[in-house]
Amino acid sequence: MSHFTRVKTQLRDMEVVKRALADLGYIVGEGEVRGYANQVATAEFVVKMDGGFDIGFRKDNGLVTMVADMWGLKINRDEFLSKLAQRYAYLTILDQAAQQGWQVAGEEIQEDGSVRLVMQRWN
Repeated sequence: MSHFTRVKTQLRDMEVVKRALADLGYIVGEGEVRGYANQVATAEFVVKMDGGFDIGFRKDNGLVTMVADMWGLKINRDEFLSKLAQRYAYLTILDQAAQQGWQVAGEEIQEDGSVRLVMQRWN
């Protein structure tokens, strides 16, 4: 019986997911997702975690799915995904703004953890 949990996200761009994970301090690599009793799952890329369990990511029907053995992984899944989604949104906004000629003029981290961006564009 597999211990792996698959969590569909609303994230779509695998490259931005990789950048978001790197920004959060994770090392992104290739390989299989390791789980309980040497079980493995496939993923397009993997974050190696302490304790011999990994977090993998793959694309399913246009959306990014996280694959992990949550029983052995020593993280809070909802907190991890929330931080990942916030960083993904931040990077996506910066990418889209830059394509339209905007630049970051200021950035503030609010008490609740949200990020306030001040953007400018010169004509």
